[in-house]
Amino acid sequence: MPGPRRQRRPSSALGVLSVLGTVAAVVVTFSVGMFSTSFDAMRHGSEVSGPQMAATVLWWVLVAGIATAVVWRDRHAVVVCLSTAAAGILTPVGAAAPLLALPFVVARERRWHVIAGCAVATALSVGASFWRDASRDGEAVMFSSVATGTVERSYLEPIGYVILGVLLLAVSMGAGLVRRYVGKADAAERVAAVETHRAEVLSTQADELRTELSRQDERELIAREMHDTVAHNLSVVSLQASALEVTTDDPEVVDAARTMRSSAHRALDEMRALITSLRAGSEQYTGSAPALGDLATLLDDARASGVDLAATVFVTDADGAPPALTRAVYRVVQEALTNVMKHAPGARAEVDVRARPGDGVDITVRNALTRDLNPYGDVPLLGDPGATAGGTGIPGGGAGIVGMRERCETVGGTFSAGVDDGRFVVTAHLPWERPTA
Repeated sequence: MPGPRRQRRPSSALGVLSVLGTVAAVVVTFSVGMFSTSFDAMRHGSEVSGPQMAATVLWWVLVAGIATAVVWRDRHAVVVCLSTAAAGILTPVGAAAPLLALPFVVARERRWHVIAGCAVATALSVGASFWRDASRDGEAVMFSSVATGTVERSYLEPIGYVILGVLLLAVSMGAGLVRRYVGKADAAERVAAVETHRAEVLSTQADELRTELSRQDERELIAREMHDTVAHNLSVVSLQASALEVTTDDPEVVDAARTMRSSAHRALDEMRALITSLRAGSEQYTGSAPALGDLATLLDDARASGVDLAATVFVTDADGAPPALTRAVYRVVQEALTNVMKHAPGARAEVDVRARPGDGVDITVRNALTRDLNPYGDVPLLGDPGATAGGTGIPGGGAGIVGMRERCETVGGTFSAGVDDGRFVVTAHLPWERPTA
């Protein structure tokens, strides 16, 4: 499942442009403020008194403070806009600062009455600055000029001040609206990305749910078929074995029937546990795992079934083995002996099991290869579970070999099976970690 997309961070180029924009805003604010206060000081003529000089110096300090405040026009746009507009209305420091802060108010502020208040304050600051300039005479007027070769000075008409003021406000508001809608577009893009990711997650979860429901349907079908067919047939075998056990006088037949009945009962118990696991939707088999000590019973049952068996079993700390390991060991030995009974009846089999924590479990099952002459004249080599039928006539498709290999690989072990020196040999090694203190 893919993770959520991260918000895009500004690139280094955008970061540099932002810094340059802030520097330019500070320079413009300071320059406009210095020009405004300098032209305002010129209205007193060449003779400047001490209080007038002190006032001019105070305006310069205020200009420096306003230029510094412009740095925070993005984070504290409303405060910077209103405070610098008030300074522009009350003092001759110009209206550059509120004009530069107003776009950020328009872009970030959601309350339209606050935006309107900041716009009105900025307009008053611009109007006050232009009114001061228009009320002065001579060289003290910023928007004035002297034609070359003449001494007559021309001044900007009042309508010119109005047009210029409206134009500055329009540019400031327009820049703010552009920033506002670009920000909305970016926010919408981020929301769309989040929703797209959420939709992908929901789609993935829906696919997983459909897959799980399909698997559960398959488990239910398998459970029903096992209950209706395999479990039924095992029950019939158990009943027939019980009947044979009580109706015959031959001790060997009685022992064989008893063994058949016990095997059928164990198979039925395991079948019920397996059916329960399938219907519960569990990914793991929840039936009880046979212990390593149960290998002795398994080997005795094989001998009782007529297998010529020589077995060597060495197990250290049998009670400490994990259930997954004991189940794998038991099933590998069980399937190997089943293959001997199916494909090499009467052949001698040798079972060697050595299990120890830290060293793991080593399993070796060998049986001699036999030949069975069939009525069609061919001579199949038996003892190999890949044969289609052994001496008992029981069909075999090689699924037992595949099952043993998968069991070994599930617990991290290795498995091999094949003919070696005239014998069919099954070998497996399963890891068994030493328990920690």
